[in-house]
Amino acid sequence: MSRALVIVLQSLLALAVLGGLFAQVVVIPTTAAHEVELFPPYESVRVPFVTAAIVFIVCLQVLALALGVMLRKAGNGTVFQSGAVTWTNVAIGAIAAGAVVLAGLFVYVTFADIPSPADGMELLGLWMGSAAGTVAAAGVALLVVVGRHWLLRAIAQRRELDGVV
Repeated sequence: MSRALVIVLQSLLALAVLGGLFAQVVVIPTTAAHEVELFPPYESVRVPFVTAAIVFIVCLQVLALALGVMLRKAGNGTVFQSGAVTWTNVAIGAIAAGAVVLAGLFVYVTFADIPSPADGMELLGLWMGSAAGTVAAAGVALLVVVGRHWLLRAIAQRRELDGVV
């Protein structure tokens, strides 16, 4: 992988992490406060929703960090060493944690008495979105687990070839 491509991709990941930090500190709390101002009954669900959003973004930031380290390893040609497995495990953990956050949101929306300013369609959208997000995140985590298995096999084959040479 070319050095320039690694730098560009790592820069994009860094921007994503900074954007997530901005969302955690400014956008999410401000938006939640504004929504409560528009519809005061939302005050009862503000803390759980803000917490879920911030924790989900933390999961994405950890995933971006793991991807950044793996990109560096790919750029250095050291991706087929055992240290790469650690960062693959971190990525799997971050994706799985994000799926748990979405599943928790799904359960909360399913059983909580959440007020609605209209006909409740926004709650249905949140319920369906959290369900679909949970399934999608779990699927991605499983795909990365398969990729981890392939990485472990490639590392073992690399060691075997190094022993032959």
